Amino acid sequence: MPLKRVAIVTETYSPEINGVANTLGYLVQGLLDNGLSVQIVRPRQTSDDTRQHPEREEHLTTLGLPIPGYAELKFGLPAKRRLLKSWKTRRPDAVYIATEGPLGWSAMRAAQALGIAVISGFHTNFHAYSRYYNLGWLEPVIFAYLRHFHNHTQATLVPTENQQNDLLAQRYRNVHVMRRGINKLLFHPEKRCDTLRQSLGVNEHKPICLYVGRIASEKNVTLIGTAYESVKAKFPEVRFVFVGDGPQLGRLKTLYPDFIFAGMKKGEELAKYYTSADIFLFPSLTDTFGNVVLEAMASKLAIVAFDQAAARELLTHQQSAMLVKDGKDTTFITHLETLLARAEDRRRLAGNAHAISEKLSWPSIVQEFTKHLERAISQLEESGNGEQNIKSV
Repeated sequence: MPLKRVAIVTETYSPEINGVANTLGYLVQGLLDNGLSVQIVRPRQTSDDTRQHPEREEHLTTLGLPIPGYAELKFGLPAKRRLLKSWKTRRPDAVYIATEGPLGWSAMRAAQALGIAVISGFHTNFHAYSRYYNLGWLEPVIFAYLRHFHNHTQATLVPTENQQNDLLAQRYRNVHVMRRGINKLLFHPEKRCDTLRQSLGVNEHKPICLYVGRIASEKNVTLIGTAYESVKAKFPEVRFVFVGDGPQLGRLKTLYPDFIFAGMKKGEELAKYYTSADIFLFPSLTDTFGNVVLEAMASKLAIVAFDQAAARELLTHQQSAMLVKDGKDTTFITHLETLLARAEDRRRLAGNAHAISEKLSWPSIVQEFTKHLERAISQLEESGNGEQNIKSV
């Protein structure tokens, strides 16, 4: 049976700004462009949050509560009865669950009750986040739940081979890689803006170090402050720019008054901040991928990152980025000092990273996503009546 209609279940979606929402936005756009019908099931973030969505996107919004430690977003409450009613009326061929909360669990159960193919995505290391919010004792409990959840779906999609291997080693089943793409029309080095650089207080010879993302403990943003303290005497001309928001913003503003905090940016404005910088700093140790690394690559920036997630998957140390292979903060700072001292290395690494990004496109990834959904449908049809016998972990 050809794939015609897909339901996507998620705690977050555009206009919210984060990696999960961005990835799903590109997937949905690709599915719609290929003529499929898409229903997005998500918690209602505000009373009028459907106003910005295109008409051809169908949204089913549910009740939600604020996520602990992430109050700007809500997690969805269980909605099995409502989903059963909706999917009986207009049945999707497959369901993709992007987040593993109560809404995702109820969606999985509803899909299985109706004999609908269901696969899941491992987008966020929620278990690792717990240690940054004084809940480290919960990490093994959360991880066990995540494994239990994903092993109840027909397949789990992850963005990198390294994460695939890690999850398989932890007794996850049917784990497949679905890579990430980049909007090369939006993120492009030709959008470098001298006017923006001047407004940030630099000329063409002064480097800008850029961070883009959630300003939060789990993103290890305090390392950027430590790096600044280490390099500021030797490189007083460097400027550190943060694009984003989060619970650590106020603290960093107090500790580092020389930092520039630009706030949340998106679209063309975000693209200009990327291309107007010189070095991209990615200190996170918890990301499953890190779409911002791809955006920095496409924007032709020299990158300093730990050797994991997107950086490990796409970049090579000293060829297309400076990667921290020993996991040490001191090495991260040393790599930054190297790039600040050697403009020719910055240009070489940035050029090589940009060339890699040119090969990554969303249309091919949407096709890959579609194949995963179609494979799940075929597996269900081969089972006879759509009933799955999946053992609990």
